[in-house]
Amino acid sequence: MAATTDVPTLVINADDFGLSEGINRGILEAFHAGALRSASMMVTMPAFGDAVCRAKAAGPALGIGLHFTLTAGRPLTRASSLVDRDTGDFVGPTTLLVRALTGRIRHNEVEDECAAQIARAREAGIEVTHLDGHHHVHLAPGIRGAVQRVLVAERIPAVRRPVERLYGIPKWQRRLPERVLIAMLSRGGGPERAGILTTDYFVGSTLLGARDFHSALVRVLDTLQRGTTELMVHPGYVPGPLPGADPYTAQREVELRGLPAPAVLQRLHSGRIRLAHFGELGAVPSFDVRQSIAARGESAEPSSRVG
Repeated sequence: MAATTDVPTLVINADDFGLSEGINRGILEAFHAGALRSASMMVTMPAFGDAVCRAKAAGPALGIGLHFTLTAGRPLTRASSLVDRDTGDFVGPTTLLVRALTGRIRHNEVEDECAAQIARAREAGIEVTHLDGHHHVHLAPGIRGAVQRVLVAERIPAVRRPVERLYGIPKWQRRLPERVLIAMLSRGGGPERAGILTTDYFVGSTLLGARDFHSALVRVLDTLQRGTTELMVHPGYVPGPLPGADPYTAQREVELRGLPAPAVLQRLHSGRIRLAHFGELGAVPSFDVRQSIAARGESAEPSSRVG
């Protein structure tokens, strides 16, 4: 079920919290500037402890989710179907997807690893507001159902559904094949059937790596639809190579400069957008998104709508 409201509610979520101290510092700078209120944490990465300290210092205004990781670092559990047998490290995203599509992922290993990552965050004192996946791994066949079962068992209230509209949005031509694949993987068996919250809309893939990130972000904010939207971002400082040879480096600093820019903050705090985190979605008043859109004479096909 999607949490909805008759005014735009925006969850700006910073991914990769815990990947490096520079990324952690950037995320908190954006938070303190008023540019975001949500981040998702990587509990198996080197800067996890630093992320925990920063999250606790930020207090409850910053919602913290789990950035479920199966494609970087090592598992917390015995997970032979998820790792390279020679190194013991998680396999890369392409290999993981191939294994998932060919039925070579053991569901119980996904469940155990997901539960272990949630437990590690909670044992560190983090209240987990939601789950999303590094490289969107939580959508893959053989993984999605296992993750949803853990979310229900662990009472995690919300999950990312990263289905971005394929056209009619700023920079809609970017990363189109990837977005089509994500939409296909997201079909059927949605989180609403398990009573898990998600947002009505998702934006972020089109902005990933965009040279004109700032101007594109402003256009996104100016075209937000009524209801709830998640905006995925990756701000941070990257002075050197990242763990797992993560290739998204210099662009993180571009995002960090763009998020707290005056034109962005003016829109976020103008009173026309409600900035929230996933833990607050349950308090958002509901309304019929399709009925509202139809009344305005627009398309009644919000691609991330699951309620």
